Amino acid sequence: MNLLLMRDGYPPVAVRPEDRKIYLDALELGSMREDIKPFQTFMHGRLDATLGEYLSALEEAQIPEVGRDEPGGRRD
Repeated sequence: MNLLLMRDGYPPVAVRPEDRKIYLDALELGSMREDIKPFQTFMHGRLDATLGEYLSALEEAQIPEVGRDEPGGRRD
C-alpha cells in the first residue's frame, strides 16, 4: 500500500497496531462489498495523523534560526 502511495507522491501512512482490525475490516468491505468509503475514510484519517507526526518530528529537530543581530545573521 505504501509503495503505491509513494509512487503517486504521497508519504507512507502508518497503520498503528491498535488500528489493525479497523484497517482489515475496511479492506474487507472494499474487497467483498465493493464499498471503498470506509477504507478511504480510515486512510485519510491515518494520513492526517501521520503527517501531523512528521511535522512534530520536524519541529523538534529544527535548528533555531540565526538572529538578525547575531554574527552571520541577516542585515537589512
